[in-house]
Amino acid sequence: MTPFVAERRALRFSAISASLFAFAGLTLGLASGSITILFDSGYSLLSLVLASLSLFALKQARKPADDHYPFGRLTVEPLAVLLKGVVIAMVCIVSLVSALWSLLDGGRQVTLDLALIFGLVNVTGCLLTWWWLARYARVARSSLLAAELGQWQMDTLLSAAVMLGFGLTWVLTLSPWASYARFADPVMVLVIAGYFLPMPIRMVRGALRELMFGEPLGSVREDVVQEVADFDVTADDIRLAQVGSFLVVDIQLGKQQFDDAQEIVDSVEKRCKRLNLRPVTSLTLVT
Repeated sequence: MTPFVAERRALRFSAISASLFAFAGLTLGLASGSITILFDSGYSLLSLVLASLSLFALKQARKPADDHYPFGRLTVEPLAVLLKGVVIAMVCIVSLVSALWSLLDGGRQVTLDLALIFGLVNVTGCLLTWWWLARYARVARSSLLAAELGQWQMDTLLSAAVMLGFGLTWVLTLSPWASYARFADPVMVLVIAGYFLPMPIRMVRGALRELMFGEPLGSVREDVVQEVADFDVTADDIRLAQVGSFLVVDIQLGKQQFDDAQEIVDSVEKRCKRLNLRPVTSLTLVT
């Protein structure tokens, strides 16, 4: 399976899973009266929209250069990740405000039987989806798929926290402090949304770095430098920028190295293929 096929299948699978969880959660959330379940299902509905956006971005990024976009559409991928991060952050902030409002209003009574059933089913489904996407991610190295994995990681942990919270709330109803159980639902939203807010912030920061053609993180530079070392190309002669699943490479060559230009390009492209990155290579003759 090629990285592109793996990425496309993963994003489609993510969209289908998100749609199932979203509509099931909205139904149970309205039936149980829990803003925590509504927050979780709203996040799943958002995941559906964002997975569809990722599929669109994936298709656009692979289009060849043309008269309107002579350098291609490389920045579509980080732009989609940026939008996803901003929207997820807004959902967290709105949920925090709603939970605070509910607390000031005296809390909410929740039908715990429905809430516990929802929590168990949701945790199992989200965990399976996250695991399945992680399998595809081992084949396709992509910022879009990494963002999708981040979303499902958040959704899995969110669902687990919701189920644990409803379990503790049920225990609380059996104790002398049962009157405080009505505050458990908004408190859970405050804790969960506040805890996960840094994740979309990291997504936005990483996307902005790629949109500004920042240096790739990790060992990518060392790998490329090592690949062309036999051609007397040093680290100072190489400029790199990772933009989504693309690696932009600019290599400065002297006259004595120019005869090896094609071999240098081939070596860089082979290394990028092993890194599951798509190369965009240019050579600059230094006289």
